Amino acid sequence: MTYTERVVTTQAELDAALREKADWIEIRSPRGVWLDVTASGSSTVTAYDSSTVTASGSSTVTASGSSTVTASGSSTVTAYDSSTVT
Repeated sequence: MTYTERVVTTQAELDAALREKADWIEIRSPRGVWLDVTASGSSTVTAYDSSTVTASGSSTVTASGSSTVTASGSSTVTAYDSSTVT
């Protein structure tokens, strides 16, 4: 089995990495570029700055800056700075 890592900067690149079921996806979108990220199952998400994350299932989210996280199920969220968690 091959471990795959992807660095993405656009929604199209993110969608392709998700379709390919990449093991690790790092998002480096430029300021002002918004990407839609939804985590489910046993996903792990780390969000910085003004990120917005929706997590469900057994997801784990670490948020900092002014990130916003909406979590459900057995999700675990660690929030820092001015992050908002629902």
